[in-house]
Amino acid sequence: MADQSQVIPIWRHSDCRLSSPKDYNGDFVFDDTEAIVNNVDVRKTPFWDIFQNDFWGTKLSHKQSHKSYRPFTILSFRLQFWLRQDLVSQDYHVVNIILHSMICLLTLFVYNIFLGPEGRSISFYAAALFTVHPIHTEAVSGIVGRAELLCGLFTWLSILLYNHTIYAKNILHAWVAMFSFIICITAAILCKETGITAIGICAIYDIVIVNKIYPIDVINFFSFKHVDKNLNNCIKYKNILLRLAALIFIAIILLLLRFSIMGFSVPKFQSVDNPASFMDNVLLRILNYNYIYCLNIWLLICPIWLCFDWSMGCISLITNYDYRTFVVIIFWFMFGTLIMYTFISHKNKTLRYVIMGLTILICPFLPASNIFFNVGFVLAERVLYIPSAGYCLLVVIGLQKFSARFSLPKTSLSAYTMLIVLLFIRSWIRSTQWKNEKLLFQSALDVCPLNAKVHYNIAKNAADAGNIDLAKLEYQEALRLNPNYAQAMNNLGNLFKDDGQLLKAISLFKQAINIHNPPLISLQGYSVTLNANFVIMWSTIKSKLVARYGHPVIMVTRLARSSSLYAAIATVAIVRVTLSEPRFEL
Repeated sequence: MADQSQVIPIWRHSDCRLSSPKDYNGDFVFDDTEAIVNNVDVRKTPFWDIFQNDFWGTKLSHKQSHKSYRPFTILSFRLQFWLRQDLVSQDYHVVNIILHSMICLLTLFVYNIFLGPEGRSISFYAAALFTVHPIHTEAVSGIVGRAELLCGLFTWLSILLYNHTIYAKNILHAWVAMFSFIICITAAILCKETGITAIGICAIYDIVIVNKIYPIDVINFFSFKHVDKNLNNCIKYKNILLRLAALIFIAIILLLLRFSIMGFSVPKFQSVDNPASFMDNVLLRILNYNYIYCLNIWLLICPIWLCFDWSMGCISLITNYDYRTFVVIIFWFMFGTLIMYTFISHKNKTLRYVIMGLTILICPFLPASNIFFNVGFVLAERVLYIPSAGYCLLVVIGLQKFSARFSLPKTSLSAYTMLIVLLFIRSWIRSTQWKNEKLLFQSALDVCPLNAKVHYNIAKNAADAGNIDLAKLEYQEALRLNPNYAQAMNNLGNLFKDDGQLLKAISLFKQAINIHNPPLISLQGYSVTLNANFVIMWSTIKSKLVARYGHPVIMVTRLARSSSLYAAIATVAIVRVTLSEPRFEL
């Protein structure tokens, strides 16, 4: 494990990284509103309902449910509400900061068991890099990122407990450690679904680090060239085979339980959430997925483009010959070279370190890769929280190899120091942008100006602040970018209705109603606006009817005094009266 000389700097680093007032004085922003403020599971529903609803408070059996089952995360929100009897955003931010600090320390411990005593310096530098990486800002500064934090916490704990299982002094200690490991894995999954990937990390750790079995050895083991030797290896590696069998069994049981909770069905998303998954051409779909992988890696390498939402046109699809195809080719050439290195390189500790770095980078990302099932987002910085630990480890290993190869320790240390400083500054700036919704949404314009949801959220925030003119402009821009954006139509219609521009409001409400799965509020807004519009129309028409004919039409008058449904019928009647009398002018 880590000694005091390692722990104290990492703890201070993590505390300095996120302890400014900017971080814990933030508001509830973006998804926090739906997941916490408007989620009755956080405040007053019966306790057991938390285990029957998804992360957003919707019944898992409901067809609109996202199937994101994270009851332990909701329980943490519920506990904080129960302690304070109120939703105080600062309290939630403080807990997130504490969790991140704990994970930073556990990251150091995990690195130490992966790399052993010989890799202590690499562990320390990699953990420090992990602590300040800006990609974590969304998970830490956004309160809904609690799911990533809790999942990461239990993931690291499960790895540490699995290590105790391997090196237990007796069978009793081994069983206690294994039972604790299963509890932590289950807790990780109940915080966020990606917790299941900890089993894969443990398996690779057991194979590569504990038993020093390399990828080429695995290929040779499953070949039929040396059957006798393979049988001897089975006897030699009896213990690891039993542990791997146990891991596979645990994974299958947990996956079956997870899918049974979902009713063995997957959530249904709209094309705007993940456009690439709706492409008919399989090759283009795969190409776009790979381009998104490139962007994820780029955000780890150069975290300048950070955005709260990457959907709705933020990343345009590759549909034909595009220069971005070469980006994908370059990415796979470099990544493929790294993979080939793990097969052809000399069997040594550096190779084992690289394999573990790749494992931490790839395994936790697999659920978000669209390989096993489609996800409801294009790109999300928060899902890179744990994978970034693998990236940081690979960076430090690369710097260490560079220093040893060219005998430039001072140059490597200077490059590392500069990287730490730059990442720290970027983290500080980004955490400031997460302080409130106005700053967060405005910052997204620099990254995704073509994202309709960015303009929608700016408009919504402006309307709440009373800046109606800006709200109208931003809603209109959102509709220009996405003409089928029903929520934007509805909100803009309400603004026009409040301003007395009823015909514009009616037109928008009608468009929203005609879109697939329209919000019920559009129907209500349409009915109210239609009724208000009729009252104005009828007062004008009635005066003209009296002036021309001496009295209004009695039936139409009665309809006008009735409900909004009859008001709509009355409008039709008035149109017929005016059409039958060409001389009648409004």
